[in-house]
Amino acid sequence: MLTIGADVLVLTLKRRGVVVETLKVGVYRVQVGAMTITAREQELDVPAASKKKKRRATPPASVEPEPRPAGATPEPASIDLHGLTVDDARNRVAGYISRAILAGLDRVEIIHGIGTGRLKAAVTKDLRAISAVRAVKPHPTNPGITLVYF
Repeated sequence: MLTIGADVLVLTLKRRGVVVETLKVGVYRVQVGAMTITAREQELDVPAASKKKKRRATPPASVEPEPRPAGATPEPASIDLHGLTVDDARNRVAGYISRAILAGLDRVEIIHGIGTGRLKAAVTKDLRAISAVRAVKPHPTNPGITLVYF
């Protein structure tokens, strides 16, 4: 079990982050740079340098999550495909969608960017072929993101 404020390595992104919230047992909200993602404990690792450090009992003030109104839905989980080839992105999305469904998520965001549109088209086509996917919609304000509803 990870604590709030723990330094972690997000294995799917290969980037370091900080745990900012525990959503439920084994599911955490992690701040990675400017983005916040939702990840299962299996998708996180404690970096070697952090394993030796004594963890703080309370998180630093800058990492404290904002209180969420009662009944508010959490931000959707997301996967960033920037810099991947179409084939690599399709493989990564397939695994990510499987994990999201098993985790019981209602929706996820696929961040593919704008570029030439090949990546978005290929990923959207694959998503529409998955029976557990109820809807695939463009993000209302960002054309580089696709929303996937289960």
